[in-house]
Amino acid sequence: MYAPVRYREVDPTIFLCLLFPFIFGFFLTDIVYGTVFALAGVLIVRGIGKTSSTFNSLGWIMIPCGVWAIILGLLTNGFLGDFFQRFIFKDVPNFVLPTTLIDAFALPQIVLIIAIGFGVLHINMGLIIGIINKFRYGKMKEALGENIVWLILEVGLIFLVAGFMIPAIEMIGMVIGGACMVAVLAILLYSNGAFGLMEIFSYMGNILSYARMLALCLSTAGIAMTVNIVAEMLYGIIAGMIPVPAIGVALGLIAFLIIFIFGHIANFLMQIIGGFINAMRLHFVEFFSQFYMGGHNAFKPFSSNRLITKLKK
Repeated sequence: MYAPVRYREVDPTIFLCLLFPFIFGFFLTDIVYGTVFALAGVLIVRGIGKTSSTFNSLGWIMIPCGVWAIILGLLTNGFLGDFFQRFIFKDVPNFVLPTTLIDAFALPQIVLIIAIGFGVLHINMGLIIGIINKFRYGKMKEALGENIVWLILEVGLIFLVAGFMIPAIEMIGMVIGGACMVAVLAILLYSNGAFGLMEIFSYMGNILSYARMLALCLSTAGIAMTVNIVAEMLYGIIAGMIPVPAIGVALGLIAFLIIFIFGHIANFLMQIIGGFINAMRLHFVEFFSQFYMGGHNAFKPFSSNRLITKLKK
């Protein structure tokens, strides 16, 4: 997808290595799914990964992704949807895991704020890297119109919001915030002409794109909860239809296990595919677009293949 990193360009591999598992775990946010995924990674590393470097790398990617899904599942009450609330602690109202800090279903707005906040930090990291790259190659105008301008925009928004919310600094906030907005418009016109103003919507779209972290976080738990509901309903229907209670319970339990097991397997596979695709998108589209340059051949150190080597005593 991308040309090799330029010689003086910041290598983004370390950022991808650290942040990709976290974003994937945010999408999955389920203790059981994360455990299965991490264990699958361990099996790949200890199995086919011993003879294949590709599968070895895949296994080492899967392990931290699964661990982050476990951690975030513990913090957001994610355990096969509403498994505990529906089947184990029915009599406990509003049951949550002891480790829960934010119940994603009860407080989705908090999860959305966290997702957008992470998006701002992620984009800003890309903007700073972009400034470094462009300064190294002497592209000052591009750095101003493509990176620095959005940092000025954010500073202006902070002062404007602070001015509205804090009466004591209202005038200062309005003046500084307004000056920043004027500077942003001037820089965009200077760097990219009239069409540069359209870049504001592109920047806003990049930030709002991180709302998908909330959507996938809730979809994992939502579909898991649906599987639990359907399995429970089917058990009740079959158990109630059979006149012999023992047979009805046995058949209902079989139907319950079929729906429960295969439903969660289907949800697990769907969510890990969606998690990988969307985590890559947030890096390769929203993050990399702020700084990645590339375009040169892979670095090859100067060397020569010796045919004859003479050693002097």
